[in-house]
Amino acid sequence: MRHRILSTPISSNLSLVAIRDRSRQVGELFGLDNVQRTRFITAISEIARNAIRFAGGGTLTFLVGDATDAEGLQCVVAQISDNGPGIVNLDELLRESREREAGVGLGIPGSRRMTDCFFIHTEPGKGTTVTLEMFLPRATVRMSGREVSARAEQLTRRKPQTPVDELEQQNREMMQTLEELRRKSVELEDADARKNEFLAMLAHELRNPLAAISLSLQLAQQSGKEAHEKTYAVIGRQTAQLSRMVNDLLDVSRITRGKVELQTEVVSISALIDGGIEMSLPELNRRGHKVAVERALEPIFVRVDAARLKQVFNNIIHNAARYTLQPDTIKILVMREGNEVQIAITDRGVGIDSNLLPRVFDLFAQAPTSIGRQDAGLGIGLTVVERLVRDHGGSVAAFSEGAGAGTRIVVTLPIVDEQAPEGDTSSQHVVLTAEHKVLVVDDNKDSADALAALLELQGFECAVAYDGASALTLTDTFVPTVGVIDLGLPDMSGFDVAVALRKKHGDAALTLVALSGYSSDDYRSDAVEAGFNDYFAKPLVMDDFLNFLTTVGP
Repeated sequence: MRHRILSTPISSNLSLVAIRDRSRQVGELFGLDNVQRTRFITAISEIARNAIRFAGGGTLTFLVGDATDAEGLQCVVAQISDNGPGIVNLDELLRESREREAGVGLGIPGSRRMTDCFFIHTEPGKGTTVTLEMFLPRATVRMSGREVSARAEQLTRRKPQTPVDELEQQNREMMQTLEELRRKSVELEDADARKNEFLAMLAHELRNPLAAISLSLQLAQQSGKEAHEKTYAVIGRQTAQLSRMVNDLLDVSRITRGKVELQTEVVSISALIDGGIEMSLPELNRRGHKVAVERALEPIFVRVDAARLKQVFNNIIHNAARYTLQPDTIKILVMREGNEVQIAITDRGVGIDSNLLPRVFDLFAQAPTSIGRQDAGLGIGLTVVERLVRDHGGSVAAFSEGAGAGTRIVVTLPIVDEQAPEGDTSSQHVVLTAEHKVLVVDDNKDSADALAALLELQGFECAVAYDGASALTLTDTFVPTVGVIDLGLPDMSGFDVAVALRKKHGDAALTLVALSGYSSDDYRSDAVEAGFNDYFAKPLVMDDFLNFLTTVGP
């Protein structure tokens, strides 16, 4: 929906002064920054000049409302219409706009590059309409038609500028824009430096567990059976570390692109904190830390995605454990403040330098690290924390007196006047009772064989295929009740295998599970459409999969 602000005629080159003035006023009134305003004004001026030159004039109309091609964003719109001869060579003109690499240019090509969205409609002999859109900040409150009318009335009461005033205003804007461009250039350089540091740290962090796994395997090959148990433990720990880093990278990618869908329910704060502690136990035990929780006197409930909030508390507790170098106690305090609950997690670790503290939640933000520092992390955990908490309507803040003085992270969430359903056993481990015949289909032979072997240890009967055609042939003699199918097979997609199995086995009880290194919503939707009952991302967490099998009838 869009609201009209005002219209102004385009009649001559002298009217361009008033048009620039109005464009500036509209940009200021609706919150465009200096750079946006300069681009907006210049683009409008160029298109208006074209209307005067080729059509003898036209009309400029300003609007505000929803952006055309950016869901959830609002924009300021400038629409320039004329009754001229139209543009005969529009396709050629737009192609020139796309292909030109150097310089901004004038007219339509230049204006197109200056605005966030650009649309043009023209018919020979029936005139041309150009629509320019500039996005408003995401936090801009949506205005009613009455509010827009009130702002438009303010504009009509403003005194128009003279050409001299306009020139002075352009000079001021140019200086402001240059200063803002300098500031943004510094910010980009800083972001680029953090990115390079992150890539170097990522390479370092990935090499560490891979080196440990490689050396452990060599040791196992050259040693007797007594060394195997220690080797397996090393491989298990290092694989878990690799999985954690990959999951963090995937999470921050999804969250920053707004691709996370929250499955909310009413949960007690105590259950979320206990879940976060449980997830952090391996790191806590490895470092020799304990956790002391001081809970509120009465139960406190919030409506959240329980898995995501447990991840939030896990990330914070895991950081507290990692950056507290000597065995210590990590304290968690739960307090109710009006209609909100605050969870403060405090450690006595290395602390946060005052220069880093203001940007500790920024992506890739880390304190400087030396070559000898271990477990420095990737600088993305607190970014995930901040954005997940914000998505739940809460906030998170970090406090530290400086290096060596420890850290306190405070998470604030809105409270709901509801209670969690009784008898919730979602966090309890379920004992396997069902018997299944499981078909494992994966072109990675090692992974397929290992999964089948682990399932057979649990008493399941398994068959393995390494491509889609073999899987379909195998089911002539082996009729599965569960199929675990990798989506990326060499001869046909896992989606096609699922469709073929459904067609082949008709109404037979068959549960299909998609297995993939991709976990986007699009893949999950395609899996449901192909007939899959559930979806697991690689690497498969065996306990989660075994618990899933208990919910499936034989």
